[in-house]
Amino acid sequence: MAVAPTCDETEVRPISDHLKLATPPAAACFDYRKPIEEARKVSDLSPTAEHRIKIGVLLGAIVCFTVAIASGKFHLDYRLLPDSTLASVFWWTALVYGSICYCAMVWRIILWRRYKPMEGITDAELPYISVIIPAYNEGPLVRQSILSTAANNYPPEKMEIIAIDDGSTDDTWQHILAAAEEVDPRIRVSTYKQPKNMGKREGLYLGFKKGRGEVFVTTDSDSILHPDALRNGVTPIVRNRKIANVAGCVEVLNTRQSVITRFLKCSFNLSFKFVRAYQSEFLGVFCTPGALSFLRADVVRNVMDEWVTQKFLGQPCTIGEDRALTNLILREGWMTSYQGNATVYSEMPATYEGLCKMLLRWGRSNVRETIVMLPWMFKNFRNQYLRTFQFNMTLTIISLFLPPFMIFNSWLMLLTNSGYAMHQLGIVMIYAATSAIIYYFNEKDSEWIWLFVYEFFWTICLSWIIPWSVLTMKNTSWMTRGAGLHQGAAISKKPGAVKVPKLVESLSSGESPVMQPALASPSRS
Repeated sequence: MAVAPTCDETEVRPISDHLKLATPPAAACFDYRKPIEEARKVSDLSPTAEHRIKIGVLLGAIVCFTVAIASGKFHLDYRLLPDSTLASVFWWTALVYGSICYCAMVWRIILWRRYKPMEGITDAELPYISVIIPAYNEGPLVRQSILSTAANNYPPEKMEIIAIDDGSTDDTWQHILAAAEEVDPRIRVSTYKQPKNMGKREGLYLGFKKGRGEVFVTTDSDSILHPDALRNGVTPIVRNRKIANVAGCVEVLNTRQSVITRFLKCSFNLSFKFVRAYQSEFLGVFCTPGALSFLRADVVRNVMDEWVTQKFLGQPCTIGEDRALTNLILREGWMTSYQGNATVYSEMPATYEGLCKMLLRWGRSNVRETIVMLPWMFKNFRNQYLRTFQFNMTLTIISLFLPPFMIFNSWLMLLTNSGYAMHQLGIVMIYAATSAIIYYFNEKDSEWIWLFVYEFFWTICLSWIIPWSVLTMKNTSWMTRGAGLHQGAAISKKPGAVKVPKLVESLSSGESPVMQPALASPSRS
């Protein structure tokens, strides 16, 4: 049985009435829109330049598709392929796989159009929740995360916030302490400082061990919650007793910082508002994100020891903790869903290097957890939507491993047959147009145009991610934690003096880690 990470604890009692400030807590005055507006003001392009580029991209996409059709080679003619066994295999694989993909796309679009978030519940029905926020070298961003959580439209007497500093080397701990003092006194706040960097999984595990809630909520320390995120997110768990895990909707905070963040805005929109939306129709969301997930606490307590000690190929699993936990919950027969109106805004990498590190981490955990789920996926592990879930996961597994080989073969074809280029160009344009239409139905803005560039960018610059992830699965380093993910971030993270209330400062000085259930509600302390 796993042991909670060692952490010396010093309790900070609720502040006496004569010490409390007469002014409202800062969290009560926190406006989530301000940091979002601040982040989205940071742009590498002026509005005029961006508008012109979008027009150019759209015209270029029209020209590319017209040229592909006019060439007469858009339809993949068997005569374009070399006369060999390998070419025949490629032909039939492309034909069968392509047919399955387009039929599956129609099915998924039908499910997506049916999806609607569950209707809200009353305050009396809301459960007591524990919001767990692990942080490592996040600086002022963690303060905003804590305040946005405390400012949610959720009864303060029904929530607690658990903030964990995972051995940061910057001023993250000071920002956590300062934020704890600004929270509504009716909200129980517990802060923990790990003696060293132990990883996000260990930080969450500590939060699960200490949490008192009926529902655990996990969110990232660089994220900002929409004011209705918490109450909307717990709704499926309350309304359906078979649901144990709910995915929130993650949106990109720094959308205009670079072309990479513009791509990510479109990608995240499709990943959540399309993919998880149709998966939710058969209660089979197979990855609820660390940025915002809602978990039935008693279910987590039953699997968390196995989860925190997970090993793969003899190595401790330190990445992909969200997918791994979702896997265990699914294996136990519970349903998982998506609540599209439980929104969180998260900062994303703005450079190609940062993007590759993030995608490699996701790719390795995705491949690992797909392999882990194979022994039980085709068994009768759930009593609802079993065959639908199995069918969708089979398609997902095929789409994970087959496309890289198809793309590699396509590169060989491009080098040997100029006619094949027109076929490939048309295929990319059709896929981009389909994605753009889905995006537009979700957002009704002009960012869909970037998808025509993104599809080419992915094919040329990112299609190597999954093959390399397979070859380097034993590499379990986080890569982006404290490694420059936020360099050039939309919100400055430069170290600065943080004013910590004297009461907290006197109790947290020195080298020993501190636990602080500050401003606790007397009924919950």
